[in-house]
Amino acid sequence: MEATDKQNHTERSPNLTINHIPDEVLLEIFDSYRQVQDCFDQQWSEEYVWFNLAHVCRKWRAIMFTSVSRLDLGITVGPEKPGHIKTILSGHWPILVDYDYRCRDITGSALWRMRAVLMHHHDHVRKIAFSGSRDNFDKFYKVTNYAFPLLESLAISFEDGYEPIPDTFLRGLDLSDLHLRRLNFRLRGVISLASISRFLLSATALTDLYLVLDNAAFSPSSGTTLLTCLRGMPCLRRLRVIINFPYFLDSPSQPSTTKDIVSLPKLTYLFYRGSSVLLDALVAGLSAPCLRDVNIQFVGANLPPIVHLPRFINEIEDRYYDIYVTFQGCLFHLSFLIHSEYTSHCHLDLSFGPGVRLSQETIMTLAGALSTRLVTVEELRFIFRATDAIVWENFIPWRVFLQHFPNVKALRTQGGNNDRIARIFLPDHQGPRDVLAVLPSLEEIELDKNSLLTDESQREPVLAAFEPFVSARQQAGRPVKVFFGL
Repeated sequence: MEATDKQNHTERSPNLTINHIPDEVLLEIFDSYRQVQDCFDQQWSEEYVWFNLAHVCRKWRAIMFTSVSRLDLGITVGPEKPGHIKTILSGHWPILVDYDYRCRDITGSALWRMRAVLMHHHDHVRKIAFSGSRDNFDKFYKVTNYAFPLLESLAISFEDGYEPIPDTFLRGLDLSDLHLRRLNFRLRGVISLASISRFLLSATALTDLYLVLDNAAFSPSSGTTLLTCLRGMPCLRRLRVIINFPYFLDSPSQPSTTKDIVSLPKLTYLFYRGSSVLLDALVAGLSAPCLRDVNIQFVGANLPPIVHLPRFINEIEDRYYDIYVTFQGCLFHLSFLIHSEYTSHCHLDLSFGPGVRLSQETIMTLAGALSTRLVTVEELRFIFRATDAIVWENFIPWRVFLQHFPNVKALRTQGGNNDRIARIFLPDHQGPRDVLAVLPSLEEIELDKNSLLTDESQREPVLAAFEPFVSARQQAGRPVKVFFGL
């Protein structure tokens, strides 16, 4: 390979444009190529497409090997025997260990390879992904009680119950510091957060934490336990917590206010799906002012009052200008956006369902609690899905709900009944002087282009339903334009 490198390096014309591209630009090109490959079929890592770039010349290989983490470089070792195993174990390539043994035991050559890589080449391992039974985890722990100085990513999944993590796991007998940056933890069985807290407390360099707990046991102190672990992760940027079918050791109760707030100044992404009680216990003592992307999904039949979430949301520094309110089946979804495009990655999503029993009081209480956020909204869009539109249109006390949006300039609808929407703004019993009580800053209403209203004459009755409102606003000096979208 050295001879090939020298030939490639010397025979290329120095006048070629590619020879004058700066290293940082080449790195961006390589990374874009990686993302395109992984987007379709994971060829970059699974079929080692990056080998092609690394063998072009020494310059390219040097650029790639100084950006191993970003370019996700490595040779995968797993249960199946790879043809390049001798090259891997005799060279200095980054190693990615991937063992998925959910339904079978690790034996024979698969066990030998796992031992050979993890025991004798642990200083080259960059990623580990392991899932299996309790018996398989016992074998796994025996070959991972060493220090892994290059290990950046760990994904482990306990499939049939939790096998306690020994203190020497990935740290060795001298309990060396962990250098993990990404941790993906999936646990099944009636366990508690306290049972994994010791390991989480040792992962102080994390930037990404993905925690999935199935059938886990929780107590009123569970939120405090997770907060304690997060306190030791000052570099955390992405947090994803999914709690499925929680088992409460005590009756769920509202958490008390936590005086000592844990600050995560670098956290920009938060995803949570689970009980509102556990979320409120978590955010009661959490502050993340730089959050840019928040997705919260409430599940479970009972939805007690949400006490601390409004304070947590109101501390987010971004100002939201647009909000999407979606009604679909039993789902109630609020999406706050920074930009006018719905595809923006900077947003706050709150979803209720499936199984959440919503009431008018719950929705109105939430709107009141988030009023400091709603008051900045300038564009409001209602989305009604399928046949549930009538149910939601009659469920929400719209005139009271809309009073939380005093600065909305544009209202857009999708689905729903336009006649009912018109009655929201000017019901029969309302006097002209009350026309500014709802959405006083409104300038335009864009109605959904119903596929049945293909002719202009069919749309005239719909627009006529808004005429009393349009006329009243004109007299009040705050005209509103009503039209169908394209």
